[in-house]
Order: sequence, then structure tokens, then C-alpha cells
Amino acid sequence: MQRLIFLLATDQPASLEPALRDCEQQLTDLVTSIGGTLRLAVQLEGDPLSAEGAGDARTIRALRGVVDVTIDGDDSDPLLGIAQPVAAALGTAVDWPASAVSVGVVRQVLPTPSETLMLTLAADRLPSIDRPAFHEYWLNSHAALAMSMLDDQDKERMGYQQVHADQVASARATDLAGAGASSFDGVLQCALAQITDLPHLTVPGFAEAIMKDEENFADQSAAMFGAFTRTLPAQGASS
Repeated sequence: MQRLIFLLATDQPASLEPALRDCEQQLTDLVTSIGGTLRLAVQLEGDPLSAEGAGDARTIRALRGVVDVTIDGDDSDPLLGIAQPVAAALGTAVDWPASAVSVGVVRQVLPTPSETLMLTLAADRLPSIDRPAFHEYWLNSHAALAMSMLDDQDKERMGYQQVHADQVASARATDLAGAGASSFDGVLQCALAQITDLPHLTVPGFAEAIMKDEENFADQSAAMFGAFTRTLPAQGASS
């Protein structure tokens, strides 16, 4: 699978959900035209990753909303074909210079039981390793460590996907959307029914082990871009 992710910034976050609803049908038509699936989300009220709640964690820039477009296959061209019209539909509701766009391959570690909430985090690799090495370690070593610390019930409560950014496609989509330049190498997406399904909060030692292992592949000095978001059910669908 390939995914186009719009990581949205705005200085008027309260206006973003109405703006997404206003252009939802237009976005749905665009995504349907390439055989894709659409997900819209806005930052969760009281987001624990906000600057006030993050405490001593790594610096995290507030992500106000997400638009995901996912397609099957290995060809990102259909996604690039709708990057500009999607951005145009979102229009001035988004602070585009402060926003980011990423295109990449979706690697599923755990299937998604619920998309009610989504933890989305975009991160950079260590300057000392190249992108393929970052992707290989993130998927085959870091994810394996996380899975080794979870029991079956923990795994059933959380979906876990890694979006491994394609540098060329992401740069092209960023240009088409008029977004700010970004070097994000990967986007983590954990799907949850409720925040307490995240093992960082419930499994003893999990958060500490994961953060320590991140030192092997992720740039700890670079700001991440992320938030807990709530997914907007499609208009007309039951919530």
C-alpha cells in the first residue's frame, strides 16, 4: 500500500473540523477517482502530546489535523495526481508553510481494530544513517522490540502502521501542495479505541525501552510533528 499524508497546521484549530466537513465530498470524489480510501482527523481535545502535556518528552510540534489517502499497489503516481487538488480543496483553512506532506509505503505491524483515535508522529532519521537503514531498523528491529514486550491482549487493542517515506515522491507532493519543506523519514500511526490502549501508558517499562531504542535510528534533537487525533466518521455514517 501507498499513503499520501497531509499533516496539517493552523493557527485556528477550532475552524479545521468545519472546513474538513465542508470539503469532504470533494475530497471523497478525488480519492474515489483513484480507487483510494480517505481518512480525515483533527487533534484530540486535551491532547496529551500538546506542549502543556508532553513534559520532558522530545519536542513535538502540534499537529492540528490529518488527511490520509491510501491506495493499493506500489505506484505513488495516482497519489501525486491528486496532491494539488486536495490541497486546493482544503484551501486557507490550513497554514501550508507550517504543514507537511509525506508519501510512502505502508508497513503494517499490527492490524487496526479501531480508528476512533490515531496517534500520528512524523520523525527524522539519525544524520549518521541513510534512509534505507532507518527504514530497515525501524521495521525489523524497533517494531520487533515493541512486539516482544506486548502480550496478545495488548496487541489486540492497538493498530500499528509505519509509513516509510519516499524522498522523491514526498518532495514532489510537498511542492504540489505548497506545503513547507520537510525531511521526515517516517510517519508512525497507531490506531486506538481509547488513549489507554496505548502500551506506553499501561505496560511497565515499555515507554522507557522504546525511547531508549529510538536513539539507534531516530534523531532525538529534531522536533517531531504529531498529535493524538480523532477520526471524523464519514458524513452519514454512524459514529
